[in-house]
Amino acid sequence: MSARGGDGRRDGLLRRLRVVVAGEPLDDLARRVVALGIAGGAPVMLVVLALRGDTDPLVRLGYPPVVVMLLGYAWVLVHRPARAVLVSRVVLGTFEVLWLASVVVRLRTADDVVQGWAALFPLSFMGLVVFVVVGYLFQSTTAALLHGVILVAATLATTLVALAGVEGGRAYVVDASRFCMYLAVVVFMLYVLSGAKERLARAEASAARASARALELHDLAYLDELTGVGNRRRVVEELAFRAGQVTADEPVAVLYFDLDRFKAVNDEHGHAVGDEVLRAVAAAAGTVVRREDVVGRLGGEEFVVVAPGTDRDRAVQLAERLRQTLPHEVSVATGVRATASFGVVMVEPGESPESVLTRVDVLMYRAKSGGRDRVEVAG
Repeated sequence: MSARGGDGRRDGLLRRLRVVVAGEPLDDLARRVVALGIAGGAPVMLVVLALRGDTDPLVRLGYPPVVVMLLGYAWVLVHRPARAVLVSRVVLGTFEVLWLASVVVRLRTADDVVQGWAALFPLSFMGLVVFVVVGYLFQSTTAALLHGVILVAATLATTLVALAGVEGGRAYVVDASRFCMYLAVVVFMLYVLSGAKERLARAEASAARASARALELHDLAYLDELTGVGNRRRVVEELAFRAGQVTADEPVAVLYFDLDRFKAVNDEHGHAVGDEVLRAVAAAAGTVVRREDVVGRLGGEEFVVVAPGTDRDRAVQLAERLRQTLPHEVSVATGVRATASFGVVMVEPGESPESVLTRVDVLMYRAKSGGRDRVEVAG
């Protein structure tokens, strides 16, 4: 219903704000991307193992434990998201060390430097690019930049040391340095993109905070603090708006009800219980009216329902449903039985809110004079 629309919008914005600040969508995206990459990469590694395992010792000895590690990592990403960041960093660091060690082994164990250098393409060097990208998925921009710089430096140092121990290796020093320069460019470009992403996230978080605050201020101005339904201002503005929209085909009904002998409830049970009764009345009314109807509390134990698109007969039916529902729902919620007396009027075109409330107030008091727990409607 309209009177509670602000609560839903505000709660949605606050949830969105928590998500933006915590970075949950990006974490979720990162997990999905990496898990998908493993799902596609592990079978490829098994195929390479079958085709080259007999001739390549690194493939034969290294791929089985790597595949097992990757599958275990994928399981953590899917089933233990809370541990995804920590495990990702451990797995990433382990793979980088093993990867750089494999570069040294390939260069040192090849028949000649040409063959060893050729064995590094594309898998060994492309793997380093992947490690840089993955680092940005699970780390802050600054941490990912530091990780990338360290990886570039480690790659350059490891490759140069390996080449220095191989006959003819010095001929490839320039190529190794050039690759590391390109890897550094990738690190920097990702740093720029990641920084832009973080700035966008901060801007979105700021906008979400501002929107949540605006809705909070709106609620303070238009919602009744005790019951959460509309306050008098909300009701008056709704009546003024609807009076300008009334036509023969678009009638607007107003139901005005006041709890019977509510003073006795406060005197017998205390004001705290009385407040609970008022909250229960508002909640019960919310289960009966439509979403487009506006429920408001004018003050004390007086409530109003503005029902657009409702003719006289349906307005009376709505009042009767409320009259019958309230005692049961309030009794279940508070243990106190409470009835209400109702007045029902139809809004006239251009009629002022004060005129509508005066007319319907007269009918409500007529219902009380006639024995209470009744509905009176304008003739």
